[in-house]
Amino acid sequence: MKTGDWWWDPQDKLPAGAMIVPVICTSNKTHLNNFSGDQHAWLLYLTISITRKDIRRIPKEHTLILVGLIRCPPQGGKNSDERWHSAVGTVLSPLRNLDVTGPGLKWECDDGFQRQCYPLLAAWVGDYPEQVMVPQVSYGLCPMCEIPNGAPMGHSTFRPLDNP
Repeated sequence: MKTGDWWWDPQDKLPAGAMIVPVICTSNKTHLNNFSGDQHAWLLYLTISITRKDIRRIPKEHTLILVGLIRCPPQGGKNSDERWHSAVGTVLSPLRNLDVTGPGLKWECDDGFQRQCYPLLAAWVGDYPEQVMVPQVSYGLCPMCEIPNGAPMGHSTFRPLDNP
């Protein structure tokens, strides 16, 4: 996380002592029940990446919190992606409206001190259906790169790294 410009560019704008708090979102479509029809919902979870990875992965530590349960429209329903994006946009709107030039949020850290923190959406974790739905790319194409259909796997239109 700390190697990208998305982290360092905003960090340079922050006042001394303030810090970026990378937020990781994850979602997954899950089956609810068969009693009232074939119902599904998307579970939306949040965690922060400043928690050590070995602690963040332990379920009993409760570092991954459920922040939304988004109902899926019935099979064949129209605009399901738009509804999902609208619901996620509503849930994550406090992150969207937080400005790195503003006052930030005062959070109490583990060491007992209060710090000025700026949560920023850093990553989205999901299986293939979510990886396709979040950036709104066509199903069956790779959501990570621009490899044309039928092109060999080594072909990519991405430019080389700026600083390998």
